[in-house]
Amino acid sequence: MERFFVPFNVFIILLNAAAYFFYHWNYFNFVSRQRQMPGLRTRAVILFFGLNYMAFVVFGVLEFHLIMNWLCFAVLLFGETMFYTDRDRHCTLFSTLTGIIYGLAINILCRSAIAIITGQSLQAFDNHISSSQNLKAIPVFLGFVLAGFTMQVLSRARFQGYLRLIMKYRRRLGFLLELLACLFFYLFLNLLVYSTDANNLLLKGWSIKSSLFSMMGFAIGIWYTWRICVMAEYREKNRSMEQELEIYRQEEPRLLQKAIRDPLTGLYNRQHALDVGSDMLCRETSITVCFVDLDGLKKMNDQYGHAEGDRYIRTVIGQLRHACRSGKDMLFRYGGDEFLLLFPEAPVSIVESRMEEILCMLTEQGRTDRFQGPLSFSYGVIDGQGFSDFAELVQAADKKMYMQKKEKHRARK
Repeated sequence: MERFFVPFNVFIILLNAAAYFFYHWNYFNFVSRQRQMPGLRTRAVILFFGLNYMAFVVFGVLEFHLIMNWLCFAVLLFGETMFYTDRDRHCTLFSTLTGIIYGLAINILCRSAIAIITGQSLQAFDNHISSSQNLKAIPVFLGFVLAGFTMQVLSRARFQGYLRLIMKYRRRLGFLLELLACLFFYLFLNLLVYSTDANNLLLKGWSIKSSLFSMMGFAIGIWYTWRICVMAEYREKNRSMEQELEIYRQEEPRLLQKAIRDPLTGLYNRQHALDVGSDMLCRETSITVCFVDLDGLKKMNDQYGHAEGDRYIRTVIGQLRHACRSGKDMLFRYGGDEFLLLFPEAPVSIVESRMEEILCMLTEQGRTDRFQGPLSFSYGVIDGQGFSDFAELVQAADKKMYMQKKEKHRARK
C-alpha cells in the first residue's frame, strides 16, 4: 500500500505543479498586457514559477495555516511582479491584488463546493497534508486551473482597454486599489473557517457566498472606476476643445487679416476687393471705381533691382492714400503693379481730378527722393451705375486705364 501512495503523491504534486504553472503563466501574461510589454519575459516567468512552487512545497511540509500560506504567497508574488514591471508600483499593486483575489476566491469556492459534494468538513481541505484524510489536492488543482482561465479572460483586449484608461487616471486608481485591498482581507478572514472541524452546510455555503461576493465586487469596482475615468476623459477632452476654440477665436482676426491683406504693402488684396465691391453692388451703393497701373515698374526692377521697385510701389501707395477719404474710400492691391480704389458716392470727375493731383505730387516726389526713373501711373475711372457684376465693372475700368497707357506710349514716340 505504501508503495502505491508514494508514486501517487508524486503524481499529485506534478499535477498541481502543472495547474499552478498554467495559472502562473497566464497571470504574468496579464501583467505584460497591462504594462503593454512587447512580449512575455519567459525566463523570468519560469524562474518565478520555480521559486513559488518550492515555497508552496515548503509551506505544505511545515503545514502553515492557510492564512499564513496565502499571505506569504501574496508577498512573494508582489515582489516578483514589482521586479517584472521594473518597479511600476501602481501596476504591481493592481496586478497582485487581482491575481490573489481571483486565485484565492476560486480556491475557496472549489474547496467549499467539493466539501459539500463529499460531505467532508472544511478542515479536511486545510494545509495539514500529513493527515490521511486531507483532500486539499483536488480543489487546489481545480482552483489554479479555473484561476488560470480567468486570467486569460482578463488579458483580453477589451478588458485591458478598461484597465489602460483606469491606469491613465491614477487618482481614480487609488479608490480601486483600496476596494481590492478590502476584498483581499475579507477573503483572508474567510480562511479562518478551515480551522473548525464542524461539518456545517451553512458554513460551507457562507464560504461559497464570500468567494462569489469577492469576484463580483472586483468586477463592479472595475466597472465603476472605469465609468468615472470615462467621465474624467470627457471633461478633459471638453477642456482641451474649449482651449483650442479660445486659441482659434484669438487667432481668427489675425488669420482673417492675413488672408485679405497683401504681405508687402499691407493693403487689402484682390479677393477682398471683389468681395467688398460685389457686396456694394448688391446693396445698390453708388460707387466709382478707379483702376491704377504703375508706369515703368518692370523697367525699374530690371535696371535698378527689386528693392528700388518696392520703394516705387510704397511711394505710389503713400500718394494714393491721400486721394482716399478717411473711413470711406478704400485702396486695394489688385495685382503686382495694379491697384484698385473704391469711392462710394463720388462723381467720376472728382475722382479723376484727385488722380491728376496725385500724379503731379508723385512726379515732384520722384525728383525729391532721387528715384532712378520717373514716377507715374495710368488710371481708368468708371461709374458703377448700370453694372450688376463687379468683375465687369473692374474690367471696364481696366480697359479705360489701358487706353490712357497707350496714349502715353504714343505721346512718348
